[in-house]
Amino acid sequence: MTEPTKSTTPTESATSAASPDRAGHPQKLQALSLAALSFAAFVYVAFEMFSIGLISPMARDLGVSEGRIGLLMTVYAGLVAVVTIPLMAATGNVNRRPLFLATLGFLLAGIVLQATAPNYFVLVAGRVTAAFTHGLFWSIVNPMATRLAPPGQMGRAVAAVSLGSTMSTVVGAPLTTGIGNAIGWRGATWVLGAATIVALLLVVRTLPSMPARPVEPPQDGKTGRSAIPSLVFYLTFAVTAVFATFTYLALLIETTTSPTWVPIGLSVYGVFGLLGVIAAGRGVDRRMLRVNGLDTVLLMAAAAIGLVALQLGSGALTFVMVGVLGVAAGALPTAGTTIFMHAGQRNQDLASSIYVVTFQVGIASGSALGAAAVDAGHLGGTLLLTLVLSAAALATIALFSRPRLR
Repeated sequence: MTEPTKSTTPTESATSAASPDRAGHPQKLQALSLAALSFAAFVYVAFEMFSIGLISPMARDLGVSEGRIGLLMTVYAGLVAVVTIPLMAATGNVNRRPLFLATLGFLLAGIVLQATAPNYFVLVAGRVTAAFTHGLFWSIVNPMATRLAPPGQMGRAVAAVSLGSTMSTVVGAPLTTGIGNAIGWRGATWVLGAATIVALLLVVRTLPSMPARPVEPPQDGKTGRSAIPSLVFYLTFAVTAVFATFTYLALLIETTTSPTWVPIGLSVYGVFGLLGVIAAGRGVDRRMLRVNGLDTVLLMAAAAIGLVALQLGSGALTFVMVGVLGVAAGALPTAGTTIFMHAGQRNQDLASSIYVVTFQVGIASGSALGAAAVDAGHLGGTLLLTLVLSAAALATIALFSRPRLR
């Protein structure tokens, strides 16, 4: 049975043909709007990951332990998971353009609080302020991108946004760390604030008005069974699989090589992650299920190669694992977002918010499970978790999601 494609979906074709978001919005401006959304994603992710490379100087300056600075990531992700769906429900009828600008306003306020924080508690307040609309940002940015995309190119539009977030991991995090080491973490925060203002101006200049869309009624009065519940399990398994290993990727590289190879290994991961984003963006519109299924197969392959590398103490095989994992992890946001929005096309904003919350749960779960394995003295357990969970993700999408998406 041929899997569904975005280019042949009747609902989307009809919607795309009459979309007021593209009408009167020149193609060049559409591309600029997508670029503005991508850059905004770059900035938001850079702030989320800010403390990772600057834990020590932030801890020294504020007189707290490095563990308390590291806890900021947990607080951030936890708040995003809790408030995202209620915020989406409360803003369901709000024009997406001013709502999106408001999320960047909260980010800028959080940046100012962080840059001027006299103590740890004000720093937490800054992180919480930005985290409050982080999930809302991600819940609306992908549906906005698809409304700007030509018919049948939803995956490419989502990939454009994903490219911004991936570039933030590959370039933004090291750049922020480098600036922080050169002029201090507060100076780096102000630089990020300037980038946020640029993002705001770009969005104001290029993004058209996007009135909220009402929930579409079922076609022909048929409700059917939604694929969203099974996709929630699929994505939870897949993201948990990625972060069970990714969280301890540096330790895996160090164990089979030496500490000096860690920065190179992480760069390899980032470069292959970009390739994953590009590949998924090109293929997901035509072969949505196949791209997601292939992604889980790559995760299993990465885990298997990593287990062999650990057993043999092979640095070369470890780098092969890093590359394969990078492709899979890079492709997952584009592939996962696209299939969620196809399954929930009657209410894409809700589907996107469920995706965001599920992704955050997967990040927290993967990190926690990986920590349990490492703390128990079984580094290979992180890879074994990835192998088992990615197999569960493949089984879920093949047995439960596919029949509801045909």
